[in-house]
Amino acid sequence: MHSRRQLDTLRGLACLLLVSYHVIGADSTSGLRLPDQHPASETNDLLALIRMPLFSFLSGMVYAMRPMRGDLGRFASGKARRLLVPMLVVGTAFALLQAAVTGNQGGTNGAVTDWHLLHIVPVAHYWFLESLFVIFMLTAVLERWRWLETPEHFAAVGLAAAALHVWGPLPVHFGLNGATFLLPFFLLGVAARRFPALTTNPRLIVAVVMVPVVLLMSWAASRPPPADTPGIERLVVSLCACLLLWRLGMESRWLAWIGTWSFGIYLFHPVFTAACRIAMQRIGVGDLAALLIAGLVAGLAGSIALTATLRRSALGRRIIGERASAASSSPLPDSARATAAD
Repeated sequence: MHSRRQLDTLRGLACLLLVSYHVIGADSTSGLRLPDQHPASETNDLLALIRMPLFSFLSGMVYAMRPMRGDLGRFASGKARRLLVPMLVVGTAFALLQAAVTGNQGGTNGAVTDWHLLHIVPVAHYWFLESLFVIFMLTAVLERWRWLETPEHFAAVGLAAAALHVWGPLPVHFGLNGATFLLPFFLLGVAARRFPALTTNPRLIVAVVMVPVVLLMSWAASRPPPADTPGIERLVVSLCACLLLWRLGMESRWLAWIGTWSFGIYLFHPVFTAACRIAMQRIGVGDLAALLIAGLVAGLAGSIALTATLRRSALGRRIIGERASAASSSPLPDSARATAAD
């Protein structure tokens, strides 16, 4: 059985990948605005195979520690408080801030273009919160129908989720498209916790190592599938990467500490990475390594400081999806708070 520190270590790793992604930028019009052929941009694209799949995989693992076992309404209200309230409050504030930033100041990408569809079409990276809420509700229904109790039923659900991921993306509205993308990784996380014997099979571990190597080598000889187009090859590589990272059992004290702040980092990091980049470029700093390191530190440190400040008040705790009572500011890690069935 893996320890909490191992889980939080992977949370911390996922945070580093996510923050560095926004520092570098999704394309040549955002972040550091590097050419698409720049090695940093190409690496950023390749790491898309791990970033959000790993977050979703870990969310599934933590859910499996405290699955829905009772009142569906109470479960839904807990997830709405934890995920949808921060999405609405922090996501709306972020959208307004984006609107106030002019293009020549190096604003972030993904700004709202139709305010009538605010949060119906997800705002920036907050799509993950909407999509995760959809996944939790679907999972709760499947639990009620007992479709996740046996390996056979679970495998059938997993195959359906994989097919939907590859061939049947839903509309972007309300995070449905994101839910189809994340669902296979979430289910793998649940399975890794619920059926550990299956995920420790020696033959499976060999396949988990070899299959991605073969696929990556074939991509190197030709071209990898587009990062914005889900496909069976990318899905297999991402699933194997998540399972392999978990089976490695890595432990790092500093990564685990970062991982305990993962939810706050997810909510706030783009504000601090963008502010740091704008400030450094205005004073003439152009060195890529300096901009990358400073943006990464600012995204992590600023988010942690802001989260710690918000936890000092009942209103602040509500904004980040925690209970208003002081008890909710106990040292329970973000990785548990974000997915606990409360």
